[in-house]
Parts: sequence; C-alpha cells; structure tokens
Amino acid sequence: MRSRSIAVGIAAALLAVAGCTEEKPPAKLPPVSVVQQPAASAGGACILWDYGLLKKTLGVTFTVAASQSIGDTSTCVVQTEGGDAPYLVLSVVESTKADAATFLDAAMPAKATKVKGLGKAGYRLVRKPARGYGHSIEIGWLSDAGQVQTLTYTFAKGAPRDQVDQGSARLVSLAKALSTTAG
Repeated sequence: MRSRSIAVGIAAALLAVAGCTEEKPPAKLPPVSVVQQPAASAGGACILWDYGLLKKTLGVTFTVAASQSIGDTSTCVVQTEGGDAPYLVLSVVESTKADAATFLDAAMPAKATKVKGLGKAGYRLVRKPARGYGHSIEIGWLSDAGQVQTLTYTFAKGAPRDQVDQGSARLVSLAKALSTTAG
C-alpha cells in the first residue's frame, strides 16, 4: 500500500511540475492595434515616398511597401492591401554618365513619347493589359542629378481607359515631384 501512495505522490508532483495544476484564466489582453509603417520605412527607393504624397498625386491609398537594392539600383513597390493591383514601382539607378540623347536612344521604348520638363530627358509609355492586370504606364527619365529613374503604375484588370488617361498625367506629376536635381 505504501508503494501505491508513493506512486500517487510522484504522479501528483510530476503533474504539478508539468503545469497540469488548476490555474486561473489569463487576464484579458488589450485589443490589438495595427500601426501602419510609413512607406519610407521599407528602405531602398521607398525613402523617396510617403503614402500621403501618393494619395494626393495619384488618388490611390497605398498601404504596403517593399524595397530591394542590388548594386547601384534601388527599387520600391507599393500596393494596396485589397489586391495585387493597382501597384506602383519606382526604380532608381544611382548614377549614369549618359547624356540626354544617349538616354533617349538607349532607354526610351520604341512606342514611347517624350515628356518635356522632366529632368534632362524623359518618356512616357502606356502598355496594353497583360497577364491578368490592366494597362500600365511607364515614365522614365534622366534626372538633373544624373540618375535614371523609372515609375511604372499598373492598373487593376478592367480599369476604364479614361482612368488610364488621367493616371498618365498624374504619374508625370509624381515623376516631376520625385526627380532629383544636381546637388
């Protein structure tokens, strides 16, 4: 009988050590609050953006940002939480020795049009919908500081053409706001 009492005692001690004792329910945790980090907190080319500027210029509320840097090229992608599109990409090549003519000859796509008043040289290209997305607009320019910058805005599938046309003018305005000058 004594060995049975010892076994029960050991079992009770093991259960207590293992946390199988009766406990009070945990205190109620405070509500979770989501804090939106600024786009610039993603680093890379995202340091040039804030969500307020993008909302004011493009009329879209972006809420997610990610960046990547490889060599002298930095990128930033922003999009909404609601889906894959619309999204906006900024790419910045830190420096180039190209002049305006070389930039337009080497970087401007065949069907693009020149954009006046954007850095040393700039272009705009509207692409047709592809791969489940809507139209995209690309603005590329050689900044006065010798950086190659490219903005690409991709619309959600089915975006009306008038929205694309308005977006094109807005994207040029954003590019002008982002264009770097020689320091």
